[in-house]
Amino acid sequence: MADYTDRANQILKSTYPFLTNDDIKALLAISEIRVCHNKEVLIRSGQNNQNSFFILKGMIRGYYINKKGEEKNIFLRPEHTISGAPECLFHNKPTKYTFESILETEILVFKFNELKMLGQSNPNLIQVNFEALQENILTLISRVESLIDLTPEERYEALLEQSPQFFQTAFNKHIANYLGITAVSLSRIIKRRSNAKVMSSK
Repeated sequence: MADYTDRANQILKSTYPFLTNDDIKALLAISEIRVCHNKEVLIRSGQNNQNSFFILKGMIRGYYINKKGEEKNIFLRPEHTISGAPECLFHNKPTKYTFESILETEILVFKFNELKMLGQSNPNLIQVNFEALQENILTLISRVESLIDLTPEERYEALLEQSPQFFQTAFNKHIANYLGITAVSLSRIIKRRSNAKVMSSK
């Protein structure tokens, strides 16, 4: 576990360079490092789970089951970001989302309220909280605009430009769901782009 702690220390320092060694020590003191297998459930729909996750490696997806019984991906959270169930964290209510890991994923697990309490006496940890909220909001706004305004292929291109790490970690079926298209449509888009690159290189 010492190796995981050392790596967590390095990643936190790289992600939030304003944190001091004492800040990171305080954050790690309220956290648990977990190594999750593929499809391991971290938060289950119907739970009031106050945990937040800082993703050291891998990816987490958050989805709900619609009226047709279909899974709909709302969140795809890559490494070095913070995630959690918004209804639980902000309204103290059960969530309708299920959060699970994609492939092997390493996370720091901590209580969101404990981070806020640490922040009362530590402005650097308030900044971590602020940056995490800002990143989540901007990601969701970008996704909503994409679904409203862009064609499926434009959505794919925007996601590829903004979050190339998705295509290194997530399965195509999860990316397609996140983009609001079928896996077959995503395969066709990828094939068209590949063929276009081949033609342009001739």
